[in-house]
Amino acid sequence: MKKEHESYGMISISKFTGNNSQFFGSDLTHGGGVSITISKADVDRKYHREWFHSGEELIRVRLSASQYVDAITSGMNTQGVPCTIERYENKRVEQIDHVINKKEQFNNEMIDTQQEYISKIDSIIQELDGAIGKRKVSEIKNDLDTLKRHLLSNTNFVLKCFNEAMEDTVTEAKHSISNYIDHKVHTMGIEGLKEQLKISIENK
Repeated sequence: MKKEHESYGMISISKFTGNNSQFFGSDLTHGGGVSITISKADVDRKYHREWFHSGEELIRVRLSASQYVDAITSGMNTQGVPCTIERYENKRVEQIDHVINKKEQFNNEMIDTQQEYISKIDSIIQELDGAIGKRKVSEIKNDLDTLKRHLLSNTNFVLKCFNEAMEDTVTEAKHSISNYIDHKVHTMGIEGLKEQLKISIENK
């Protein structure tokens, strides 16, 4: 007897390979990742057993190997892990076509910050033109002191964020390399991998 309910669903998790795979929230271009699909479902009971069948696809997402590890090990203390939505309600979702260069991104942010501070300094210099009373001198000193604090705190904050981003990128790269090696071992077998490594070494 076949039974259906709006709450019945099926989830499928599989690995995939493909050159130049790009993911939301990842700084790297990958050679594959993990695909997760959630679909509607029904259950058919025959011969004292239950047979589950997937139906209409609801959503399909892709994750890098590192994102997948983070998703299953992060526990409850997180807002979630970035993923790339590939299909939604059985329709293809437009995919990203570039990877953000973190180094370039931080450089542009530093340039914007510099321009902001230059503008404030120019404003203070203009205030120095003409006669300056004690009150105006006090205001300028306060402005310079505020500018100094912002410069120190913002620079240290940006550097800290940059270092953290680079550490995350290195960790993700390690996961990507490990995933590539695992895939090679699985598809070629140990002996095939040894032979390929031998050839690579001899070529060097």
